[in-house]
Amino acid sequence: MDLTADFKSFQDLVQASLINVTRSATQVSNQDLGFHRSSSDKLSRSLDRQDAHLLRLTNKLLKAATQDTPLKPPTLQNQDSVEDNWRGIVDVVDGLLEKADSALDEFSGIIKPQDPARQGADPSPRPTKTGLGFQRWAASNMQKPQTHFHRQVNNSDPNPFKPLLQTKPHASVPLEQSIGTEDTGYNHPYAREIEDYKYPPSVYKFNHPIPFSPIGETEHIFVDTEEGVIEMLEELKAAEEIAIDLEHNDLRSYVGLVCLMQISTRKKDWIIDTLKPWREKLQMLNQVFADPKILKVLHGSNMDIIWLQRDLGLYIVGLFDTYHAACALQFQGKGLKHLLLQFANVHAQKQYQLADWRVRPLPQDLIDYARSDTHYLLTIYDHMRNMLVNGSAPNVNLTDYVLMQSKKEALQVYTRQLYDLENGGGPLGWFALLTQRYVNLNKEQLGVFRALHAWRDRRARELDEGIQYILPNRTLWLVAENMPTSAFNFHQTCRGESKLVSDRIPEIIEVVKQGKIEGKNSKSHEEVVQHCEKVLGVTVRRQRKEKKPQPQSTYSGLGATLKQLAATPALVSLDYDALVPIVTRSSASMFWGDVMPQYQHTLTDTASAIEALSSIVPLCLLATVEEAVQEAAAVVQPVSQSIQVETSTKLAKTLRSKANEIFTLSEISRSNKGKKRKTDEFKEDADDNGLTVLVRAPSTVNGTTTGKATAAGVAISTPTSRPQDPEPADAEQNPEFESKRQAKKQKKAEKKARKEAEKAAVEAKARATQPFDYASAPSLLTPDSLPLVQQGDSGGAAGGRGQGQMGVAREIMNPFARALDTSTGARRGKMSKELQGKSMTFNS
Repeated sequence: MDLTADFKSFQDLVQASLINVTRSATQVSNQDLGFHRSSSDKLSRSLDRQDAHLLRLTNKLLKAATQDTPLKPPTLQNQDSVEDNWRGIVDVVDGLLEKADSALDEFSGIIKPQDPARQGADPSPRPTKTGLGFQRWAASNMQKPQTHFHRQVNNSDPNPFKPLLQTKPHASVPLEQSIGTEDTGYNHPYAREIEDYKYPPSVYKFNHPIPFSPIGETEHIFVDTEEGVIEMLEELKAAEEIAIDLEHNDLRSYVGLVCLMQISTRKKDWIIDTLKPWREKLQMLNQVFADPKILKVLHGSNMDIIWLQRDLGLYIVGLFDTYHAACALQFQGKGLKHLLLQFANVHAQKQYQLADWRVRPLPQDLIDYARSDTHYLLTIYDHMRNMLVNGSAPNVNLTDYVLMQSKKEALQVYTRQLYDLENGGGPLGWFALLTQRYVNLNKEQLGVFRALHAWRDRRARELDEGIQYILPNRTLWLVAENMPTSAFNFHQTCRGESKLVSDRIPEIIEVVKQGKIEGKNSKSHEEVVQHCEKVLGVTVRRQRKEKKPQPQSTYSGLGATLKQLAATPALVSLDYDALVPIVTRSSASMFWGDVMPQYQHTLTDTASAIEALSSIVPLCLLATVEEAVQEAAAVVQPVSQSIQVETSTKLAKTLRSKANEIFTLSEISRSNKGKKRKTDEFKEDADDNGLTVLVRAPSTVNGTTTGKATAAGVAISTPTSRPQDPEPADAEQNPEFESKRQAKKQKKAEKKARKEAEKAAVEAKARATQPFDYASAPSLLTPDSLPLVQQGDSGGAAGGRGQGQMGVAREIMNPFARALDTSTGARRGKMSKELQGKSMTFNS
């Protein structure tokens, strides 16, 4: 395919392939690949082939992307090498993105195409925009500018820092008298002038803000020569207010470097290169910075004041810090980014704040960002000044508060930081880093930590590098906790971090070994912290105490609660006998209203209870009326307080009249509903009182006629003298056949009777152990609401009461009968089949 002629088709093909691969890859979670590998050898081999193929493609892409560039492509051998060389891969990708940005800018006409001859002569990247890849390349390949300074850096100088100021413009006290000596200590050269300074009256007055000019229509000048500084100085002397800001870099310098200075007036912006060898000649700007007639506006000047003194010998008199104004006005956001958005409607690109400002020439994005920090600052000052004036009261002057805080910032003095190996004091000491994390190191780990920290500080001072560039804090903690004593162990411990310190691994290993030896006989972690607190006069937050793991218990729910209560000391000595529980019943309900009063039920008459129970509870085998009364009393006793019925002796009369009569009660089982029955199996009978019963056809067992019936679930087997059904006429003609037939019939009857007896015994035992369910029992108070059942209906006579001579019985209906019927089991339906559906894998 000719890409130059048919690029659109190629693009669509690649995009479709990427989409398909991405969809396939996201269907299986990465954490589940190990499980799938173990379940299928074929899948495992396929994954290995795909991994090798992807690594080959990645290596080819990295090699092609770094062609004709100073970047060296990393070589990927396996998955671990991807993690170890991740930073190199990111650099390659960033380089590609920078090229794409440059190509788009050239295509859109923002910049002019570079000369091909010049590109071949200078292979170093010169992108128009900044990126992480270019920043890392600049940090590693750029020559350090401090090596060309007229005053060489000495980070190990133990003497106090002497101000760089050579002359003192606008002085009320001469330089020699104000600066002090080495013996007495050096002072702030402009301390008297700042303390006695009177701000101009315009700071206390309300004036309409002067709108800023669009940044594209305002002139800006990049100053990188001494002549340009002199020309700028003449224009600044005529201004009433100026805005100042600095850009700093501390990654490749021990104390840091002021790389850029921005100064703005109402009409113009200047960007001064402060990395020139003659940078200390910028002290001539004290003619403006110390001029009491010119107001200097800065935002967050805490560190700017220190950097100006340390690197350039500049001091500010007449400072107005908009950060303290935001604090006085109680702004929710006090950073410059929020002020730019609130007062200038500008979205600051703060990702450039940590850019490498040593890069020369500066990309256009960095220039625009640097200008925005001061271009709008004077208009922001106008708005905040008016708000301070309007928000002040006779007893509270917000403007005076802001000016007082600004003077405190301007009176700061830079001092050199000496390394305290013993106590770890100071902003660069090990004690501040040790107390930032809630970890308890043992003696050897603490010795390694202190030794590594001291080694890092020493190497950073010697090479004039940032301490994070020598050994990041994360790597320092990893090495201190794991204490690797070989290069292999170091790579295993600091995987992904080893690239930053690869050249210093042998030194680090030797420091670890020495630290372990020194830490064996040293103080413990807690003793060291207490000692440093006492010497340094500081108090740090104590480390959290580790929670003791609770012993696992096999109890759960109520059992766990009872066990916990039993173990409570307050409950062990509690006198339970002295406690009198008091239960108060509520007389009203928020939902139901008033609650009906509760009364104590009286004991129910035994005879009445027997008649009432005959409709709802099973009847036992009653031989005599006395036994029936005794058994009924035993059943009624637990429920006598919850059941009240009318007094009646009807059941007692019935039992008395039927005491000598042999009969069988039977209730058709629910499980037999819907099934056909033999016509001669059940027969109807009625007593003198109209009670309808079902009588099973008798059978002869061992010369005794037996019948079986269930009344409300009770099986009764009694002898009877009812005549048997007549046999067929042909039976008398064949006596041998008749005898065999009778024997076979008798055998079947015995087997059937034995099974029924066993089943009745099981049912009786189950009823004896199962308490009566009062909640689901039908009501006795409204018996007339029950449906009528004609005599002879299957199951209608069981448990019913006679209704006069009409022969009508009432059946107690159970609405849950079908739900409770488990004789046939649950329907199979689709329960035994696995339904079709999607199978997904989820991350836990």
